[in-house]
Amino acid sequence: MINKLYERYPNAHISSKPSNNSKLIWFYVEIDNQYIGIPLSELSEAEKELLKTLFPKYHEIQKLNTNESSKKWFEYLYGTGNDYPVNEPNCEYRIIQFSITQYKADFESEDWMEAIKALFPHEITIIFTSQNNGAIIEKKHNYFLTLDELYTSIHALESDFYFKIHFFIGQFKALTNELKSLFQFEQILYSFAKKEMGKDRVFTLEKVFPLYLLKNIPSQTRRIGFSTIYDIFQDDPELRRLIKLYLENQTNASLTAKQLFLHRNSLQYRIDKFTEKTGFDLKSFATSVIVYLACLDFEYFD
Repeated sequence: MINKLYERYPNAHISSKPSNNSKLIWFYVEIDNQYIGIPLSELSEAEKELLKTLFPKYHEIQKLNTNESSKKWFEYLYGTGNDYPVNEPNCEYRIIQFSITQYKADFESEDWMEAIKALFPHEITIIFTSQNNGAIIEKKHNYFLTLDELYTSIHALESDFYFKIHFFIGQFKALTNELKSLFQFEQILYSFAKKEMGKDRVFTLEKVFPLYLLKNIPSQTRRIGFSTIYDIFQDDPELRRLIKLYLENQTNASLTAKQLFLHRNSLQYRIDKFTEKTGFDLKSFATSVIVYLACLDFEYFD
């Protein structure tokens, strides 16, 4: 999308964050997670109105963040400023990105903010990059929401508001320049996850990063490296699900058998047959890593 706009406006600027150049009008292109700044002199009034309809303009995004805390965090994370939003160098924060889709025309961000704040046992800051995208800034406390609790909350929110929502749970980091760098990388992972793993609802670095690394390996290389495992999975697609779950359960056969409604001996027999056919012994950590990557590759990219 952003490349097509650039073809139409070759003097435009593309950036991960807008500048304060008064000669440009900035639009946030959500699908590319980037901003495009188009010279005002190259836009007719009709074009400006059309682009405003399609994309949230930068100063309009600012209007979504009305309190002092959200303004400071927005400028720090998305703007050009490098000033820390709070003076708490010893405190850690994590950034939970969210995206809302399939929402109704009467969706109100204020109602959504109140519902989100009610989920957390302590104060949070919410910032918006558009009406349906933004981030939750959470300071680290002794207690914070777990992934399981967040999954439960998603179902409740979707039932109340009649929309679909995705989260990317960032890592806690002290308020230094590294936090901003980490967030920028997590933005890349989140954009990748929504494109490649859209059926999932909650993402984390440890969940997305392996798949992101795989995607950056040429497909032909992956196919050659995983060919023995692929042959088995193509003949028996259910085996991939079994092996993946077994590895995610840290090779706990009893738990995996229970989750798959199998007898433990039946599960062990299938694992032994997999080892016999492929030569990959899942008792080895290094082997398990390779097999798990093959499972991900087969599930998402085959």
